[in-house]
Amino acid sequence: MLEFTTGASEEPVLGFEPKPSIKFVLVREDLSFIPTSNTCGNELLLPRPSFDKELPQDDQLFSLYDLAFVNAYYGLV
Repeated sequence: MLEFTTGASEEPVLGFEPKPSIKFVLVREDLSFIPTSNTCGNELLLPRPSFDKELPQDDQLFSLYDLAFVNAYYGLV
């Protein structure tokens, strides 16, 4: 998760600037619940349900999270 969120494979000696954070964002109709990241701002963006789109079942949600975190290059463009 560290590399997915920050782009770094280990914590720097002097720490991160800005400090890593989690931001919960509303899911739009055209997006899924796959987490994304902003490696420039060290933010992990986790989708949250809205009135229009409800949270998937636990096993389906965990599969989406595994897919995102296994692909550590995601967000490193």
